[in-house]
Amino acid sequence: MKAKPSLEQALCIVALLGIQDRKIPLHSQLVAERLGISTSYLKKIVQKLAKADLVKTVSGRDGGIVLARDPQQITLLDVFDAIESSVPFVKNTGLVDKVFGLDHEHEMVRAFHLKNFQDRQPVANVLAVFDQAEKQYRQQLATLTIGAVLPTEGSAALQLDWTEWLSRSNKEQR
Repeated sequence: MKAKPSLEQALCIVALLGIQDRKIPLHSQLVAERLGISTSYLKKIVQKLAKADLVKTVSGRDGGIVLARDPQQITLLDVFDAIESSVPFVKNTGLVDKVFGLDHEHEMVRAFHLKNFQDRQPVANVLAVFDQAEKQYRQQLATLTIGAVLPTEGSAALQLDWTEWLSRSNKEQR
């Protein structure tokens, strides 16, 4: 499985917004410049995050992007599913059974006069290994929230307005 580049970008967007004061939307242009991507590409990522109810957009002159939920309630799995979808990594199409005739074992034993045939289904078990690996991967992503990785100020979650900082940093990068 190879994750899309937009997954890392989505994680950065959600983390930026996790620190951003939720009463002040972060302007899309600033986020796009900071990530080094176009605003149209950012919009595609934000649409996926919004569809998953992780962020929302605020229109208007002072509009931008804000988190739709508390960062402590957003897991890495939530972001992963928003970008990559929850479609299984490997899909069982029935090809293994068709190719190896596992559903016709008795006929195969008779046709080839197999006396000590043991149906271990090693090829079919490979799909089960992929399935188990995916379950473990998803379980691991579900254990960590965005809020758990964000910086704090003492014991409180850091909340600030990135607008001035990102505006200044983006000008320095040019």
